[in-house]
Amino acid sequence: MSTQDTPAPGAHADDPKDFAVSLDRALECMRRLEELMLEELQAIESRDPDHLQRVVDSKREILVRLENETVQQKYWVEAAGFGFTPAGIEQFLQKHDQAGQLGARWSTLLEHTRRCNRLNAENARLIERDQRRVAMMLHLLKGEDASTTTYDPRGRTATGGRRGRTLSQA
Repeated sequence: MSTQDTPAPGAHADDPKDFAVSLDRALECMRRLEELMLEELQAIESRDPDHLQRVVDSKREILVRLENETVQQKYWVEAAGFGFTPAGIEQFLQKHDQAGQLGARWSTLLEHTRRCNRLNAENARLIERDQRRVAMMLHLLKGEDASTTTYDPRGRTATGGRRGRTLSQA
């Protein structure tokens, strides 16, 4: 186990308070990540590459922090004798969560994760749509029929189709 895989000094696998603090830090990261993904959506829609790059850099920092918290949580769950799986975490929470606070935090963290996954998929769809639009415009500018699909000798689709007149020739 590397030093990155171990919890912070003074953290004990049997202390649910340490796990709760880690969950709170992870929740804060997920809230910030969700905000950044909404900001990313705006940057994509407005086609602002400088803003998009700043958002991506901020997301990267948040993801590193979130990964560190997840590594610590995994350590605590496994050190308590449970697998870091949904069932193992449920067992861990049942054993260590007498007040019901850990389970509530964990559920909130999972909900933030689901929302971020949806936002990520939406942002990816927007980027792919824009890439298709740019590719179609490039085909049109080169005088290619972008809607025609042909196949190469290996049976794979090949774009380009028949060559017509370029826009400058028209």
